[in-house]
Amino acid sequence: MTSEEAVIASFEETARAFGGVDIVVSNAGIASASPVEETSLALWRKNVDILSTGYFLVSREAFRLMQRQKIGGAIVFVASKNGLAASAGASAYCAAKASEIHLARCLALEGAAHGIRVNTVNPDAVLRGSKIWEGEWRQQRAASNKVSEDQLEEVYRQRSMLKLSVFPEDIAEGVYFFASDLSAKSTGNILNIDAGNAQAFTR
Repeated sequence: MTSEEAVIASFEETARAFGGVDIVVSNAGIASASPVEETSLALWRKNVDILSTGYFLVSREAFRLMQRQKIGGAIVFVASKNGLAASAGASAYCAAKASEIHLARCLALEGAAHGIRVNTVNPDAVLRGSKIWEGEWRQQRAASNKVSEDQLEEVYRQRSMLKLSVFPEDIAEGVYFFASDLSAKSTGNILNIDAGNAQAFTR
């Protein structure tokens, strides 16, 4: 999704195979953690390329196709609690996620006249079933919280206001809501699925 040519080609192939596109869920992701003074330019660019530029390229092609189709559509970004709530030691990730959220708001403004709705789901601490949490990110977050890796899920559960874990199916339900007609009158919105985090309140 960081290649403009590949993104354009993927939409062309999808349109030929399925007759068009009316729902786009942009959820490609990576995660990185390091103090800002130790964050390399390469790591910064990798976060921005995937989490910001990639989302731009995908949504731009979605807009182009949906406008030609003239039947509207739904675009859903899967961002992060960290796009609203800053986190020490993860500046590249947080900044790129914040870019996603604001891009979605801009797209909601531009898409409304064409019936294109753009909304954002913000997960937090979805450890189970996440490839992001299989490697260095888990190690880095455990070190940042000064706990062992097997204690990390409990740390996040206790950190949440509702004292609950967040699972992949919880995020899927939020995405389904924004992709379906259940949210036909919703655009430019953010749904936090984080078991409650006051830092991420949008108002």
